[in-house]
Amino acid sequence: MTSHAHPRDTRVITGPEFAISFTLNGHDFRDIRIMNLSVGGCFALLGAHTARFFLPGATLDGLVLLAPELPKGPIIATVAYLLGYFAGAEATDQVGMGLQFLSMDAATRQALEAWVEKATASGEVAD
Repeated sequence: MTSHAHPRDTRVITGPEFAISFTLNGHDFRDIRIMNLSVGGCFALLGAHTARFFLPGATLDGLVLLAPELPKGPIIATVAYLLGYFAGAEATDQVGMGLQFLSMDAATRQALEAWVEKATASGEVAD
């Protein structure tokens, strides 16, 4: 298990049932798979054909965590980085997207912190 200086930095590896939904520039994105989750953000996978909309700095509104045990309060996030994106990528290719959570209500933050703490105790931490 990895220990981090700050709980915000503890990343939990997530299974296939973990996803997010959000709005970007008025367009809804649903069931976007996430690979890890922390109090400070997550790492998501999306099709390369839509990656051009997710340039670093883009703001995602109304982000909701889509797993039964996670809080459902809306989160505002920003795209921190993209991995694997290049012009001309095939429509079946996937791109990784690092998201940083900018704001969420106190109840959502507390519930997410509790979930990360519980998952960390069970050894589901990423290095």
